[in-house]
Amino acid sequence: MNRRAIAFAPFAPAPHGRPGGAYRPDLLELGFGRLVPEERAAVQAELREVGLYAARIDGAFGPATEAALVQGADYLAWTTRGAMRVDLTTPRGVSVYLRELSLGPVLESVPA
Repeated sequence: MNRRAIAFAPFAPAPHGRPGGAYRPDLLELGFGRLVPEERAAVQAELREVGLYAARIDGAFGPATEAALVQGADYLAWTTRGAMRVDLTTPRGVSVYLRELSLGPVLESVPA
């Protein structure tokens, strides 16, 4: 099956120390928790591969996973000048984003 690759490069947090963009932490945590353990680990591994997640791959939702998910969505919107957006404010948007990340190598890091 052919899937579009989503390109990411290392992304620095917003100046206030939190990731930017609109999102609902409760939906991210709920959506992440609905994945099976192998899918949760795959999401973290995918985020680590592109330099957005440096914590242990444990399948648990915590501050590092939350930040990496939001930074990835923000970076995608930024690099495509808004042409591609991940909606982290609705259950469907969160579900689609997490599902794509859990499917395997869909992200490509870009030289900084």
